[in-house]
Amino acid sequence: MIYITGDTHGEHDIGKLLTDDRNGPGENDYLIICGDFGFPFLPTDFSPDPPVSENAKISRYTYEFRCKWLSKRKYTILWVDGNHDNHQFWYNQPVSYWHGGLVNYHPLAPNVIHLKRGEYYEIDGHTFWTMGGAKSHDRLMRIPDVSWWESEIPDYYEMSHGMSVLEEHNYKVDYIITHTLPSDLEYPVCRCYYSPEPTGVYLNEIYKRTDFRYWFCGHYHEDINSEAYRIRVFYNDIEALGSF
Repeated sequence: MIYITGDTHGEHDIGKLLTDDRNGPGENDYLIICGDFGFPFLPTDFSPDPPVSENAKISRYTYEFRCKWLSKRKYTILWVDGNHDNHQFWYNQPVSYWHGGLVNYHPLAPNVIHLKRGEYYEIDGHTFWTMGGAKSHDRLMRIPDVSWWESEIPDYYEMSHGMSVLEEHNYKVDYIITHTLPSDLEYPVCRCYYSPEPTGVYLNEIYKRTDFRYWFCGHYHEDINSEAYRIRVFYNDIEALGSF
């Protein structure tokens, strides 16, 4: 069975996965996280150099401890990147082919799999198209290449590749997994409005062209189901795919 949830932000919001819920994912199941996975986040989490500051030491310990915990889960964790992920780290990871699309395996937890941008997967009898990324609206409070990255926004190649992949499948897929919403739907779905940014503008076109059953995303730190737009925004909830 496949389950969906929202951002974990590293240790900050991983609590949703720590509860012993018998209705949640179990052996041989899949759990999809809709962006902002956050393991690792800071460059010092995985640097070959030992951390110097006390905060860096704590962050490194927490990262390694939590990755060990994740590696012992009996289910497979799948995730798309959000804006608060260390994109530089993931761009440098080996690329593999899995269930029809390209992925990165987590080096410390092989059951944790990054679903790359613009890919198409067949999982447990369902098809998925994925596009991670979004603009950090708090980037002025962050440090470039330390706590935010320019590559948080998909580039031209990634957007073009994603559109081509959908075209190959006649713009038809069961489910779409992204981090952010199409910008035209932020207010109708979430009653919020940000200045349009490239990821959301691109997703507007994906929404118009694609025949899909349901669209799942995170990013807004709310749990909202909009049946009218066939969109489910996740944050703390964990729901089985069969609900949609």
